[in-house]
Amino acid sequence: MRKKELERLRTLKATPKMMKLAAEDTPQVVRHQRQWGGGWSETVYRYGLYLRCQILKGILKAAIFLPDQMRLGAELPAYELYINRETGAFLTYDRQKEKWLTAKLDMLEWPDYVRHSPGKWINPEGYAAIKRYLGVERGGYPGLLDYQLSVRQEQLRRRHKRETDPWDLDLAQTPELPKDWARWVDKVGIGQHYIFYHYTRRGADHGYCTYCEQEVPIRQPRHNRVGHCPRCRKEITFKAVKKAGTVVTDTTPVYLFQRCEAGVMLREFAASVCYRQGAYETPERACTEIRRSIYDSSVRQRRAYFWGDYKHTAFRWILGSVCQPYWHGCRPGRIYGKTMPDLGRKELSRTGLLECCRDGALVDPEKYLALLSAYPWMEQLAKAGLPRLVEECMDRAHQIQGLFQENRSGGLAKRLGIDAQGLRRMRACRGGTRFLEWLKYEKATGKPLPDQVIAWFSRQGLQAADLRFISDRMSMVQICNYMRRQMAETGMSCWQMLVTWRDYLSMARRFGLDTEDTIIYRVRKLRQRHDELVKRSGEKDLAIQAGELLEKYPHVEEVLGSLRGIYDFGDEDYTVVVPTRIEEIILEGRALSHCVATSEHYWERIERRESYILFLRRTRDLQKPYYTLEVEPDGTVRQKRTRFDRQEADIGQATGFLRKWQKVVAARLTRRECALAETSRALRAQELVQLRQDQVVIHTGHLAGRLLADVLLADLMENTDAGRQEEQPEAA
Repeated sequence: MRKKELERLRTLKATPKMMKLAAEDTPQVVRHQRQWGGGWSETVYRYGLYLRCQILKGILKAAIFLPDQMRLGAELPAYELYINRETGAFLTYDRQKEKWLTAKLDMLEWPDYVRHSPGKWINPEGYAAIKRYLGVERGGYPGLLDYQLSVRQEQLRRRHKRETDPWDLDLAQTPELPKDWARWVDKVGIGQHYIFYHYTRRGADHGYCTYCEQEVPIRQPRHNRVGHCPRCRKEITFKAVKKAGTVVTDTTPVYLFQRCEAGVMLREFAASVCYRQGAYETPERACTEIRRSIYDSSVRQRRAYFWGDYKHTAFRWILGSVCQPYWHGCRPGRIYGKTMPDLGRKELSRTGLLECCRDGALVDPEKYLALLSAYPWMEQLAKAGLPRLVEECMDRAHQIQGLFQENRSGGLAKRLGIDAQGLRRMRACRGGTRFLEWLKYEKATGKPLPDQVIAWFSRQGLQAADLRFISDRMSMVQICNYMRRQMAETGMSCWQMLVTWRDYLSMARRFGLDTEDTIIYRVRKLRQRHDELVKRSGEKDLAIQAGELLEKYPHVEEVLGSLRGIYDFGDEDYTVVVPTRIEEIILEGRALSHCVATSEHYWERIERRESYILFLRRTRDLQKPYYTLEVEPDGTVRQKRTRFDRQEADIGQATGFLRKWQKVVAARLTRRECALAETSRALRAQELVQLRQDQVVIHTGHLAGRLLADVLLADLMENTDAGRQEEQPEAA
């Protein structure tokens, strides 16, 4: 529609009848009361709008009048709406602002009473004309709005179709699923199988194997115990029918590579099986396709689609972002094997992916190919038979990307910084990055290390730097044997034993013991001697001990003094006290018989502002030691320990106060503390990740059998409010 032509159409003024109705329509003020007090009022007319319409030169022109203007004598409309039925176009002219609008009627600027008033007036002829001209079910204002909404919906559908048609054309090349796909997913892809049996007092001698899909003989089953099916030899979990209830497997990703017109298509499915009680022979299987990635024949260029809600209009395939090298949504799963050999000879021949998924190994192929495009040496690692190294590269690509930086030419062994024999040792021991670092250490020092020693250090997550405090007096073989013997005798984990050993030697040096003597540094009863030195520290002159510490760590008291005003806080029950002198921390350690004041690493952390030592006291007795806290610069509590490095049952009562204290600290943080907190958090997270990956387990005490990382995380109290608070300016 041309605006100039619309402006030449006859102006529709308010009729005398409309003016009379508006004059007689006295506005009413309706008051509303809220239940909890207060209220509001609304101005209401009988008719919030008056409409008049005509069809002029094939165009529907609707004039819209406002009653408050009509009561003042205005005969001209506030808005003029033009609709062309042939093209579906509509325009609105705002007479008050003298401008053209493309908005629908419900999006125009109306006085509040228009929404509150119950009616909108139009004569019967106009009502019928709107229905007839627009072909809508209703006339008047609702009919005009219905027509505009239908036009907008059609425009939106066409716009979406222009975007989705190329997607549908691209996905039309999706091949059919293999004929045995469902069975492969059930038997191989999911990987969780059970033997259901009926428990009796006499025991059970047979059960139903979900892999064999038949009754099999069993002996002495126990509910939730892992075993193997005597018929198919698959790993299964025993489930007593009455105890198990409904059993649902984990939702497992499974992958399918297929050749397509563009090259290769990778399809990801989420699969699970539900065994309902009493119907475990007829399980409910679910296998939903959630992602498709299309690669060219060189497996370099790719595009990805995911199944999701498309702009709140429909669930369909949507073009999404491709997996990046540092993508953290890694979902390792099994890959359908029957299509891989042929693809491995052609399109996937230079990827190493075929070697990675052998023997049912779990891998995220999309992430692997993304890493391969960034780090082509991933293919060498896979084809060299180093699956553990490939797995670690996929988990921590940003940490392992420096593996090849020193040697960019030559064979794989040279590029890894080792020799051919070292590469064979890594392959035989299925070594990872830790094993590789120990081989480099062996080559640098010229001191051969047995494979079993390197393997044990690697499993424990130990590096040569962790043993630097003792490696000048003992060989690595001696260190390994000593640590394993102490761990077996005391039940300590590797890292607990290492910390105890390091603390013991530190305290021994402080008391003037000859730490170069074998009897001292390789003490038979390590934990007992450690505890004895902790108690003995109360006998040494406090001033001398503080002086020795100040000599080693000259900035400790300066750091402690800067903490006042940020970390001190209290209420009627508890108070966090900030020590300012070394003597206060020493006395705290003596009173609670723990090694916070005598271990070197706590002072080192304070010196470099990684963490601080604070005191949690009861407000009614501020002078009596209660709990000692190790906190990070943002208020995150790493440790909270009382006598003999323990936690009593009463710590739960103080947890609520510590949460309140963290909120206060978060509001006081300076930019400097926030920056220090990031470094501290990264160091702590790195240690916890390593402990979890190495599956370090506690072997003694009431926490026996639990992962050390889980225990440390349970003690950790993150200050979640620190990230949400606005940083305060740096103090002058």
